[in-house]
Amino acid sequence: MNTSAPIIIFSKPPRRRAGLTILEMLVSTAMLSLIVVGLTATLIQVQKAFKTGIKQNTVTDAGRSIVEMIAGDLRQMGDAQNTNFFNFHVFNLWWDAPAVSNIVNYQDGVAFRTNQLNDIFILVHTNTTWVGVGYAVSNYPGIGVGTLYRYETSSNYLPPVFNGNLWSQFDKDVLAQVFDTNYWHRVAEGVIDLRITPYDQYGNTNFYNPANPFVSYYPVGYAYWSNTLPNSVELEFGILEPEALVQARGLAGSPIALKNFLSTNSAPKMEVFRQRITVAAASR
Repeated sequence: MNTSAPIIIFSKPPRRRAGLTILEMLVSTAMLSLIVVGLTATLIQVQKAFKTGIKQNTVTDAGRSIVEMIAGDLRQMGDAQNTNFFNFHVFNLWWDAPAVSNIVNYQDGVAFRTNQLNDIFILVHTNTTWVGVGYAVSNYPGIGVGTLYRYETSSNYLPPVFNGNLWSQFDKDVLAQVFDTNYWHRVAEGVIDLRITPYDQYGNTNFYNPANPFVSYYPVGYAYWSNTLPNSVELEFGILEPEALVQARGLAGSPIALKNFLSTNSAPKMEVFRQRITVAAASR
């Protein structure tokens, strides 16, 4: 007779494992979708801001480089000691050239700035060489925005005629708005403002001095002759941002629409740079 106690095995019944219901899966998927959409929108905004910052820095760096280049030429202007020569000549509107319509910027119907496109000629004396340097903007027909060009030619002497070959080529090309590549090279696109303002040694706007016959002032510009130079000049330079330049080019076939685009509240962003430059050769 078997008297041993029976062996009892204690075990728990298997736990029931419940899966997700369809409703729970739909809610989870919807929440995940919202998170993904939110992250995507944030990423797009960050990327857009990053690209805008890069473009802004690119335009700013380019504008500063151009301003430094022009400032370097202005700083070196010299006097010819010759009444047949311009030392420094600036015009906003050539008397026999096609009229350039300056762009006036408006905000809420009120004008707050007027852009100009000055044509600039500078005489530089380096050792025994005379150099004529100039800047001009080849603008869209009468609209006042276009391509900035730099002019340069040199001579070993100053001929006894009115500014000789240093000035004549500059004058001819600017009047015709045709820039000979032997003398000119392209600097920047989308230039809407290029303005020079001269000052005397007291900080006054040195447009006209009745006591000095070698400073000529015109309604649209001025010129310095002989041994006369401004004490300093202020350079203002404005350039359109890339997107605005693309839009301006698209409107080039419609001058009225282009002018309205550049003038009104819908006007594009533009970078404006200003720099005060001391003329080293000026009398103090």
